[in-house]
Amino acid sequence: MAHYVNRECDAWALLECLVSSVHQGITVVDKDLNIDLFNHEAIRLLDLSAEIVAQTPTFEGLIRYNAERGDYGPGDPDEQVAERIAIAKKFEPHDFVRERPDGTRLRIQGTPMSNGGFVTIYTDVTEEHRQKIELENAHERLEGRLSESSKELNRSRNLLLNAINAISDGLGVANPRGEIILANDKMRKIYPRIDEFIDSGGSAVDVIRTVFPDKTGRNFENEDEGPFGDGEWRFPDGRWYKVTRTRASDGSLISVYSDVTSYKEQHAVLQSHTDELIRHLRKEKKLTEMQREFVSMASHEFRTPLAIIDSNAQRMARKIDKLEPTMVMDRITNIRQSVERMQYLITRFLNFSQSQSGEVDLQSEDTAIRDLVERVCKSIQSVNKDHDIHINISDLPESATLDPKLFEHCLNNIISNAIKYSPERKNIWVTGSQADGNFQISVRDEGVGIPSDEIPKVFNRYFRASTSSGIAGTGIGLNMTEMIIQKHNGKVDVDSQVGEGTTVTMTLPTAVRAAA
Repeated sequence: MAHYVNRECDAWALLECLVSSVHQGITVVDKDLNIDLFNHEAIRLLDLSAEIVAQTPTFEGLIRYNAERGDYGPGDPDEQVAERIAIAKKFEPHDFVRERPDGTRLRIQGTPMSNGGFVTIYTDVTEEHRQKIELENAHERLEGRLSESSKELNRSRNLLLNAINAISDGLGVANPRGEIILANDKMRKIYPRIDEFIDSGGSAVDVIRTVFPDKTGRNFENEDEGPFGDGEWRFPDGRWYKVTRTRASDGSLISVYSDVTSYKEQHAVLQSHTDELIRHLRKEKKLTEMQREFVSMASHEFRTPLAIIDSNAQRMARKIDKLEPTMVMDRITNIRQSVERMQYLITRFLNFSQSQSGEVDLQSEDTAIRDLVERVCKSIQSVNKDHDIHINISDLPESATLDPKLFEHCLNNIISNAIKYSPERKNIWVTGSQADGNFQISVRDEGVGIPSDEIPKVFNRYFRASTSSGIAGTGIGLNMTEMIIQKHNGKVDVDSQVGEGTTVTMTLPTAVRAAA
């Protein structure tokens, strides 16, 4: 079977789709020379209109319309019609090109149908015809130029040979067809078999492959770039040549091979020295950056423990005569915990800064999460008497597996930020919840807020919101917090409105495993 048609499909819809989607004109004439089909492209190519086709639904009517408007050239329209009708009634295959009065050239291909009539396909070949003429003219011009160039090259050959042999670089010339026609003595040393190809009319590509058999390329005329293009080539004997190619006005290709072996050796030594210097500079820059980051983090993270130490020391100094031993012990315990936290932060920051991977290793353990949150809030509240921290963490799990020191650092940082950026409004809310194996801790304030377009940037290191003007800070707290929470396979979200406050939510799995 030559073709397949689904008999159950809508034949009219299929026919409508076919005739409207093809890019050629199509007409169908039945055995009585009535027009059964005339698609839009055929109407356009024949410069007709749908109304004309509808008014003349016969082949004869269409031929007469074309004859009367001069499509078939000068002559009696009746004779032109009769001649074409007689040919059409033979129902024989035909394929010819007709030029319309407007210069358009149409290829007309007629194919008889088995039940009588024929199908005709119209193709616009105007551009193809123009390109063919241009190509023929260009070909003739090129042949003339090549012939003249060959004569000129032959006249100048002997003179050129003497001149190019005095050049210290390798020099070769290939004609526009890619055939090697000239080489100096230096080029013969580079390609010892080049004379064989000059005598036989071999190509420059074949010459190159005598030394580089694995090189592949396209047609020679496209090889100004690519495997055989300009650049520095290393030959099997270890020598380096800089290859430069220039296309002459007649299409010939001139190749120059300059020996740069000595330069490459000197460059390699210089490059090694440069690389070593760059390594040292990068190391120095990294150390400087680590020191700067450590100072920034220390100044940011040590404020709360120092404030606790200072607050307890001042109270002990003021009430030294009135304090009971248990109260003194509480103050001393707060001071020792703050000192311990500072020592811990120093150790972890140093390990983080010195780590080549740039990551902090978790020291996870089963942690009483509610007690941790209450302890942090109580500690911060003790040194921030002007603010009220409201705690609602009854929905938190009793415990979670995480790094308690690092998590305490994150929570402390977020609550401290809420206080710092709420200088006029005193209430801070700390709430907790759990669901689907995760727990959340949210810290909400009624402070200055963050513009919506700046929220995606708040976790960038050193970034500070435009609303934080006049409030001390380094821009590293949230960056460090996000890094630690992500290390716990968790996430940090920020929701804020300028002038109304900010909510920071940490979400972590109850059983934390360090992120890969």
